[in-house]
Amino acid sequence: MKIDVIPYASAIRPDLVKNKTVVVIDVLRASSVMVTALAHGAKAFIPVVTVREALEKAKTIEASGEKVLLCGERDTKTIAGFHLGNSPLAYSRQKVEGKILILTTSNGTQALNRLQEAESISIGAFLNMEALVRHLLPKDHVVLVCSGTNNNFSMDDAMCAALFVDEMKKQKRVKLSDMAITLLKAYQKDNGNLPLLLKDCYHLNLLKNNGFGKDVDYCLQKDLWDVVPVMKNGLIIK
Repeated sequence: MKIDVIPYASAIRPDLVKNKTVVVIDVLRASSVMVTALAHGAKAFIPVVTVREALEKAKTIEASGEKVLLCGERDTKTIAGFHLGNSPLAYSRQKVEGKILILTTSNGTQALNRLQEAESISIGAFLNMEALVRHLLPKDHVVLVCSGTNNNFSMDDAMCAALFVDEMKKQKRVKLSDMAITLLKAYQKDNGNLPLLLKDCYHLNLLKNNGFGKDVDYCLQKDLWDVVPVMKNGLIIK
């Protein structure tokens, strides 16, 4: 298997993802939200770029009789008037089961909407890593897309990509890009100790400082859910 890594959303180019198997990683927190909500019975996610687009989609879907939740954040905080923000701990079965969730976030949904040329898109997080590796084991070429933070490199997504590489290496022979090699070496330096690796991560500490420390602790758990969200025809389903 060949594994490439795109380090942040604005680095996505059509030639890098065209007809490729792509994994989008936004550990803190959009990927973790999608994994959690789908595990709790959400019907689907619709990722959109803008708040206006989210509101328009909601009206259209509600008119068809579906139950809809508006979900998302800007600058880590819940968007005014939305049902839910970007805290995975808020996506309980009671709130999301059977509903379509329209999601717009600062980073993850921006990355997802740059991938029209991809052959397939899966969602990755620490929470579903074992399931993700198993899901992609038959593939010959995987491109890991780290969403990053505000179009900058972010260590949380990078270490999740590195964990994927590390776990896949245990299953089959891999050929790694320079970025994948660099991230793997960084991950292995501290033996995959996530709290230690990420203690200086800007986005992680921003969330903690904004009162989302419990979200951070939750999102850094490995293999909590046996769910791999996939994107098909604009919908993210399991």
